[in-house]
Amino acid sequence: MVSEDFSDNTASPWALDPAVQPTPEASVATAVEKDRIIKDILTLRDGLRGLMVRVTEVESENERLKKDNEMLSVYIDNL
Repeated sequence: MVSEDFSDNTASPWALDPAVQPTPEASVATAVEKDRIIKDILTLRDGLRGLMVRVTEVESENERLKKDNEMLSVYIDNL
């Protein structure tokens, strides 16, 4: 008869690895919190996109005004 003695600090072949923690089941509260965070992220992303569009518009308007100012400066110098 074969006796299996695991008292010599060797783990049972069916034992869980101590480094691997079992994942806790997601509760309703964590799922709701996750959904809220995702919605917040999407809202912030859309707001950032809007701001980037506005920055691009302002940059092009700024370039146009610089050119107009240069033209006016040349006109005034030629008076």
